Amino acid sequence: MNTRISRAARRVQRIVVRAILAAAPKRQHLVVNGYPVDEGNAIEILRAAAQRYPGRIDWLVPEVDEARAVLAASGADPDGRVEIVRHRSFGGLWRFATAEVSMFTHGLFGNPRTVKRKTMVNLWHGGGFKGHIMSDERGRPTIWSDYLVASTRKFGLARARECRLPEGGLLFTGNPRIDQFSRSATAPLGRLGIDPTTPFVLWMPTFRNNKGRGLTASWSDVADGGPIDVNAVMAGCVALLEREYGLPVVVKPHPQDAESRAIAGAIVVTNEDLRAAGVQLYELIGAAAGLLTDYSSVWIDYLVLDRPIAFVVPDEAGYAAGRGFDPPDALEWLPGPKLLDEADVRSFAEDVRSGGVASRPRRREVAAEVGHVTGPAVAHRIFDELQARGVFAEPILARAVSEA
Repeated sequence: MNTRISRAARRVQRIVVRAILAAAPKRQHLVVNGYPVDEGNAIEILRAAAQRYPGRIDWLVPEVDEARAVLAASGADPDGRVEIVRHRSFGGLWRFATAEVSMFTHGLFGNPRTVKRKTMVNLWHGGGFKGHIMSDERGRPTIWSDYLVASTRKFGLARARECRLPEGGLLFTGNPRIDQFSRSATAPLGRLGIDPTTPFVLWMPTFRNNKGRGLTASWSDVADGGPIDVNAVMAGCVALLEREYGLPVVVKPHPQDAESRAIAGAIVVTNEDLRAAGVQLYELIGAAAGLLTDYSSVWIDYLVLDRPIAFVVPDEAGYAAGRGFDPPDALEWLPGPKLLDEADVRSFAEDVRSGGVASRPRRREVAAEVGHVTGPAVAHRIFDELQARGVFAEPILARAVSEA
């Protein structure tokens, strides 16, 4: 019953907001929204916008004070150009309704359909191979936009199909959050309990059971049939990596994960920990000597660094029968091994210790297969792409020499 009420409420919200969006005048300002508040794609777009967008910049957030602290820690707005506005407010809705361009990671105000004269850009926050990322079980789009940022051609085209993106709407730029990799060397990792002088492995699992948020009910992505304890599998990996190879393991849980990912012997770093330490998530990722993940799209971004990647997917069958994959053969094109036994963990550890030389050919093969897109200054490239399409009322400013 709660799920039906939630869906009905969202439908009503979309209809009402779209009517406001169509009727409201257009003003020269840019709206940005990301989830969570320090989501890397949104932060890096704000950084580039503060340098180059000539109009007003509005950042829609849940809590103004929290966002102000994030903005200060990230250094994304040195000149104070970004106006922070509470998301769930009439002011937030009006800024969205009148903006010439809105950029978001999960949609705004119920994800209404697009309207003429105003541009919506879906930054998203991944672009991997989970099924139904931008469509419901009946194949209807859940997030509408005029443009969609893509980090691979293969998965970008799949997402474009799901959300019925207009022709030419894919922006093959990569994710802006990878711009944070360049600041990993100076990130204060010690504040997180991480020794920056010791190579470490980062485990970033996605959720199996999502706790939901706002008008969205919780759900599970794994089909019934006997739960598999992913944490128990990881506990063995952590013990071996640390005991025999001297590789500390840092765990970064998904913020929507309904299950704890605390593993004995590992360092758990939450979004709250990152904010308190003044470290951006992708600064942490960029400092890792190796990555462990699963159905998350983080490995696509990590390919940029050309370091070892391995996959902890003991519940693969249940996930395939539940949420599933798009394309269906996605797990046949992973840039690293699945850790199925102790020998796999040892091989991964040795690869990490040697700088990823053994697994490099596979990473390059997969990057070619999925059409991996990367390059420096991604956020600026997005603004350049939108400028070339005539999205802005006035030309954006030239990129600073230090950012070229």
